[in-house]
Amino acid sequence: MKLYNLIPALLLFAPINAFTLPSPHGHGTSTTLRPSTNLLSSPSSSSSPSLEVENTPIFDFTSPLPGGLKQKSISSFERIDDAIMGGISLSALTDVPSQPYASWSGVCRTDGGGFCGMRTLPFATPLDANRQDGVFLEVNLASDDEPEKRMWKVSLRSNTSRGEMVFQAQFDLAKAVNQAKLDNNDWARIQLPFDEFQLVRGPRLVVDGEKLDVSGGIFQIGMTLSKFKIAVNTTELEGFRPGFFDLHIQKIGFYKNRNKEDNNGEVEGGDNNFVKVQLQIPDTLSKKEAESKRPLPLKILLPIAKIMFSEKANRRKSAMNILRRRNMSRSKAILFGIKSRSKSIGLAASICKTAGIIGVDSARSIVKNVLKVAFLYPLRLVGAFVKMVKKAMGMKVKPSLRE
Repeated sequence: MKLYNLIPALLLFAPINAFTLPSPHGHGTSTTLRPSTNLLSSPSSSSSPSLEVENTPIFDFTSPLPGGLKQKSISSFERIDDAIMGGISLSALTDVPSQPYASWSGVCRTDGGGFCGMRTLPFATPLDANRQDGVFLEVNLASDDEPEKRMWKVSLRSNTSRGEMVFQAQFDLAKAVNQAKLDNNDWARIQLPFDEFQLVRGPRLVVDGEKLDVSGGIFQIGMTLSKFKIAVNTTELEGFRPGFFDLHIQKIGFYKNRNKEDNNGEVEGGDNNFVKVQLQIPDTLSKKEAESKRPLPLKILLPIAKIMFSEKANRRKSAMNILRRRNMSRSKAILFGIKSRSKSIGLAASICKTAGIIGVDSARSIVKNVLKVAFLYPLRLVGAFVKMVKKAMGMKVKPSLRE
């Protein structure tokens, strides 16, 4: 695997220590999150909908009041866009004051990437999902009426693995939106059964990958908008719509099908099986605390990643490519930049700033080349040798993301 694939993989799938409700007794143990008896009829789903389901919200964005559940839910997430892989997409989950939802919005670009995402910050212990059947969302695409022109995914992590693999499921937002319209509902309800989640590396399906097992808890929930389908080989959505998007979100949580028979033929999911509790948003670590818990290799690689995957540098590179496609030479493009900046900061300051940018980018390019020689090529040789040995021994070999 290329070094520049290894670093973003470590960043993207850095361990999320888990999430659950803290024990009310304060002894460091976790309590099981119980759903309140709130019935929803005929919800829209990426699979066949159940007649009755019981939702257990984990994150609630419906309260219009300042602070409280909404603010805590929003602060539980961080962005994870394609900038970590050289892209220039940008998104954020933000509050919409006085409205019963949060806005996950941004601009998805295909230059060097092609996805926007968000995920939960680290939690103390995993969230108990043993009595649940899947993940539910209540959303509304406010930016346009073409949800089918993006791939929408939910990600789950079921262990503390520090690898690059995670479980994902795609959902059909267009189908859910159409069903909501038929039901005269402003909000599309998505249901993703746990058995629809598949093990992936990046956008690629892990062949013969293990099934999602939630018995040990759920350690992370994330969402992704992407140009890539989940497939064995890297596959892009035909007619993908880049640019601005705005997805309003009311709730994210688990759901359980009611009146579901267990192995003994008895009915499970009746009112006696559940206890009404007040919704509590799981506590998260601060970003500083999360960084302190990163493994040593990641702490070493992060400064290198910042050098190699600077968002500002990626955007400058994209702008340069646009100008070059307009038949502008590199020198003319630089002069164009100086002229544009001089309108706001003056000619002398513009020249100095441009010289500084060129110097920094040149230094970054030198460092990249040194890292390739010192790490990338040796890693390729070692990886090729290991694959050769595994094949000779009849062992399964995972394809690299660049194959």
